[in-house]
Amino acid sequence: MNVTEISVERDPDQEIRRVIQQGLIDSNVELTGDPHVELVFVVARDSNSKVIGGLVGEAYWGWVNFTTVWVHPEHRRQGVASQMLREAENEAVRKGYKQAYLDTFSFQSPSLYLKAGYEIFGQLENFPSGGNRFFMRKTIVKNCESLGLN
Repeated sequence: MNVTEISVERDPDQEIRRVIQQGLIDSNVELTGDPHVELVFVVARDSNSKVIGGLVGEAYWGWVNFTTVWVHPEHRRQGVASQMLREAENEAVRKGYKQAYLDTFSFQSPSLYLKAGYEIFGQLENFPSGGNRFFMRKTIVKNCESLGLN
């Protein structure tokens, strides 16, 4: 098969994005035999039910990837992110996942994750300029056998 055109598209439409993303998903399922992907979603609300934070994770192949952790500036440094992370980890374990990973930047309080037991397994220096990007992981089920999660 010959490629007839390769182009940079500055604003691809949703259908093109869907075709490409679905193509990758289909390929991964074909190679792994496992189509199962679950969402882990935790929301923090104040006493007026206003959303003040949230955590999003995608779980598959025994791992959960926490892709988004956010707390409104007025509620930071009050333990909200730590509570959401614990709840998300507990939910992932309930769903049968054993490992967690995420990435964060030096200006996004990586100490939160280090205190929660995550370890750095990779780092990109000077990304962004003057900062660092950290890749972190954690075993969220310490004794999988005792929980019947082999």
